Amino acid sequence: MLSAVSFGILSNVPLRILPVVGLVGMSGWAIYQLALVEGLAASFATFLGATAISAVSQILSVRLRVPATNFSIAGIIVLVPGSTAYRSMLSFINGNHLEGLTLGAQTCLLGGAIAAGLILGLSLFRLWKGFVSRHARHARKGAQTN
Repeated sequence: MLSAVSFGILSNVPLRILPVVGLVGMSGWAIYQLALVEGLAASFATFLGATAISAVSQILSVRLRVPATNFSIAGIIVLVPGSTAYRSMLSFINGNHLEGLTLGAQTCLLGGAIAAGLILGLSLFRLWKGFVSRHARHARKGAQTN
């Protein structure tokens, strides 16, 4: 929560939504940790956490009338594989190229999982929003004919 709020401060998120930004980051991290405890791979756990962050960010952006990027960027920072990228570069510097390649590939997988999760969360929200607006439109049309 603290890292999401700190990154929110750095990216000039409005003060009134900073606690919510922290909760979004914390929920994404909690989902990631629960998935790891259940024995899922780190890339799939990252994907689930990023999907949750993205979907919650879209919903909160409508409810609180702020851009979704305020929530998603500050919330996703907790899932970024910075230490894995650092260890990959350190392995290359120390001459352990095989470990560097392995950690580099893992970093790329985690980054791809974050991107895929963000896209899936956004897509699910757009589908839901389209379904709700279409249903409301048909309901109004039926009420006008009666």
